[in-house]
Amino acid sequence: MNKFISHALKFKSKYIISSLGLILGIVIDAFIPNIVEFLVDDVIGNKQLALAPIVLIALFLSYLLRGVFKYIEEYWSDKISLGVTHSVRSTLFDHILKQNGEFFIKNTPGDLLTRVRHDSENLGFSFGFILIFFIEIVVHTIVMTIALMKNSLLLSIPVLILVPLMGYLSYKREVKANKYFDQISDETALMNQTAAEAIDGIRTVKAFTNESYEVKRFSRRNKHYYDLNVSLENTDINYESATNALSKIMYALTILLGAILILDSKITLGLLASSVTYVNNLVWPMTEIGWVLSELAKARASAKKIYSVLECHNEIKVEDNYKCVDKVDISYSHVSYKNIINDVSFNLKPGKSLGIMGATGSGKSVLLSFLQRFLDPDSGTVTIDGVDIKRLSLSFLRKSICFVHQDVFLFSDTIKENLIKGLDAYSDEKIDEALKLSMALSFVNSLDNSIETEIGERGTRLSGGQKQRLAIARALVRDPKVLVLDDSTSALDMKTEREFQKNLKFLNCSKIIVAHRVSSVKDCDEIIILECGKIVERGTHKELLALRGKYYETYINQLGMRRCEE
Repeated sequence: MNKFISHALKFKSKYIISSLGLILGIVIDAFIPNIVEFLVDDVIGNKQLALAPIVLIALFLSYLLRGVFKYIEEYWSDKISLGVTHSVRSTLFDHILKQNGEFFIKNTPGDLLTRVRHDSENLGFSFGFILIFFIEIVVHTIVMTIALMKNSLLLSIPVLILVPLMGYLSYKREVKANKYFDQISDETALMNQTAAEAIDGIRTVKAFTNESYEVKRFSRRNKHYYDLNVSLENTDINYESATNALSKIMYALTILLGAILILDSKITLGLLASSVTYVNNLVWPMTEIGWVLSELAKARASAKKIYSVLECHNEIKVEDNYKCVDKVDISYSHVSYKNIINDVSFNLKPGKSLGIMGATGSGKSVLLSFLQRFLDPDSGTVTIDGVDIKRLSLSFLRKSICFVHQDVFLFSDTIKENLIKGLDAYSDEKIDEALKLSMALSFVNSLDNSIETEIGERGTRLSGGQKQRLAIARALVRDPKVLVLDDSTSALDMKTEREFQKNLKFLNCSKIIVAHRVSSVKDCDEIIILECGKIVERGTHKELLALRGKYYETYINQLGMRRCEE
């Protein structure tokens, strides 16, 4: 929790205002029993009825002021809660977006969403409302106990005996409940992940009639979440019931002891009334302290989860102050990464094209992840115009090199907004040109709202081929210096792909094309074949056919011997 104090310190003025409301409210609570005593003993007991309107008005104004001060306290404590939540959530989200690819392999979307949504809110709530309320309980209990002892030491005996016992029970409740909060936080993330996977993959789920399986899978998670919360509630109820019972006993013992003292003429009825009011002011803190400690324990569990994400330092660091280079001349020199990429070297001159082929799992996508620094190689260097990309700004890299992945992600927005998202400037002519080159213009114009058509979450209202064409257009509208197509035409029909391949030749940029189809890479200036992360063949289309190796075998399997002879 201490690591997040800096977020709370941003709201010092709000803490001061809320604390002022808290203190003034307690002062009113301590003053009201005196008015009650005067009303009972002097106005009623001594029959000074002329003072009754003044005393009643004073009592009314006291309760009114107590309400005003309570409003000030809670209003500003809620503002603190929202402010801290916003600050922690923003910091966490910013940190997550700065991480490299390895971070997202280790942390699932469900975990991260739970940290951002649920745990940030728990932390904010504890630093705002709960912290102020906890301080109020402590100060209120001390002040009321001292006031009661000053009023009558004898009548304070039940309080002095039972209040520490209730405090101990509340502490034990917090200790026992604490062990459930970590588990509940983890289970919340798993349940969110399970639900998100089933909903995101609803087409696949329905296509394979897996609805019952997904229902059972979610039900198992939901049942575990339910069981944990039931166990937590049982713990809360057991201790809360005991605390409530002791508070009622304390209240009853005070009245009983007061009645005995009145009969012995040791105290007045007004003194008993004021003492009972003080005791009543001590009951609610004891019944609430258990809940407050539980919320603080929940916040501590959330803080640990958030900190576990924040202490992951997989940020992509730029080693020098290079903003950009003149030419995008890409060179891989003896690049290796874990057991996936092994000693890979190649060079792509500006305006040239490189084709990459290989079986699934051969390392094609990982090899290209180094270009935009989603991953960094363990050894070897990747340079652009002779400068190590670790010394180049990420902004330059990612604006100069545009990726189109096979697994297309589109936002729940219009086609136009998907194309221009993140761009500072654009023109309608550039958008139309990008749509035309990507073979998407005709189908976009056929839609009722054309480019303003809403495509649904992840583009669910479009076919696979349509989504791929829009993803290509999104890259082209940025006028990249290097266009990387990572098996991004796999959903296109042969005719559309051939037309797109023709359009590629007119693009004034370097091109890297990853594909399983020979037809996608055969016109590239160089083609490399990957196997187990190593380059096993390289050359032009004709050179590779002449080798009669793996490329040749793939060509024969896809296009046949006759085409090869031609």
